[in-house]
Amino acid sequence: MEINSIYQVYFNCELKTKEEVHSFISEIVCQDNPTQKAEVINQLNEREKVGSTLIAEHVLLPHFESKQIKKSQILLIRLANPIRSWDSQTKDIRLLIVIILKENESVQIKKEIALFTRSLADEEYLDRLLNSREKESFIKEILKKQEEK
Repeated sequence: MEINSIYQVYFNCELKTKEEVHSFISEIVCQDNPTQKAEVINQLNEREKVGSTLIAEHVLLPHFESKQIKKSQILLIRLANPIRSWDSQTKDIRLLIVIILKENESVQIKKEIALFTRSLADEEYLDRLLNSREKESFIKEILKKQEEK
């Protein structure tokens, strides 16, 4: 579900593995160009090789920039059930905040994404997102944070 031009929320997703998550992300990002799915998955995997995308307990922040991407997006994927083992170090993942930036994005969009990214340093905010039981309260939390900017 799209909140506005950048944010999309996927609540209680039945994804059980890192591979399923990466495939899901590639489906969303490549709706207009299915031939790019493998490239998106590759970019997600390559980003993880650089270093962990874990930003808080239970929360991952996969992100990348690509010229294949037509539209910058922030995907908020709340899992129905935790992924117990993401990789050898990362366990019990419940929320993914995926930032996908198209190459040569406008300054305005980059600023909006940067502001959102800074809000992720607020542990209480992340806790509220993690503990939202209903999609509506999850979305309200995101919108409330946007209004504070």
